[in-house]
Amino acid sequence: MRRSTVDTSTLAMPRPAPPFRAARSSAPWAKESAAVDRTHPLPLYAQVKEVVVSELDRALASGLLRPGDFFTTERALCRRFGISAITAKRTLDELEAAGRVSRQRGRGTMVAQPRVSQTLDHFYRFTTHIASQGLVPSWRNLRVAVVRAAPDVAQALALGAREMVVELRRLRLVNGEPFFLQTSYLPHRLFPGLERKDHERRSVYDLLASEYHRPPVECRETFEPVLLRQEEARLLGVRPRSAGMRLERLTRSADGVAIELSRGVLRGDRCRLTVDLR
Repeated sequence: MRRSTVDTSTLAMPRPAPPFRAARSSAPWAKESAAVDRTHPLPLYAQVKEVVVSELDRALASGLLRPGDFFTTERALCRRFGISAITAKRTLDELEAAGRVSRQRGRGTMVAQPRVSQTLDHFYRFTTHIASQGLVPSWRNLRVAVVRAAPDVAQALALGAREMVVELRRLRLVNGEPFFLQTSYLPHRLFPGLERKDHERRSVYDLLASEYHRPPVECRETFEPVLLRQEEARLLGVRPRSAGMRLERLTRSADGVAIELSRGVLRGDRCRLTVDLR
């Protein structure tokens, strides 16, 4: 590295530093300048997060940004707010943890898909529940087969030791993005021929109601936070050991008969559960 020598006797005394003003932003959704208060008890990363979240909400509402769009970088936050790289990284970490952005290797920080909210106080169907939030549900069939019920499946569905079940494994998507990896088991005795039905275009619950006259009316769900295994993470499009939510659902028809045992994992960054207590 070249070194230069400066005659300090010819230099004027430095002027006092001006009040902090962030650099002009090139992002159309961001204000031209923003400042953080270094004397405020609120940490710098939290101040930046408040500003960015407010701008993100306005940009999404106005259509300037959409889920999946490129958002910003640590370097851009450093320039705009005059903060350190550590503070910028902490800000994006917080935004990612809150489900507002997603960071993808080789692409940068993107606007996250909205989280799916679920209030745990009533029976619901996946497709209609997702659609009611203004989102687009779809699915991809991974396996449809008739198999002998494993002991734990037979016990949950009150089946005999050698009874068969229809196994249906699906990858559920929201707005075209993987959301829920699900495997369902249904008694073949109650639903003969179910494995041959049109599972590409019709939901299982619609088939149970229209073809077999056994619509689901109630269920019991159990949730457990987990770290996603490698295969689960691959199918859900996230990194192994990402946060997930394991879900088990036992569904019954109006006569109280268990008609479906469903097990699967939800992406932890895309789901939010709410419990109403009265």
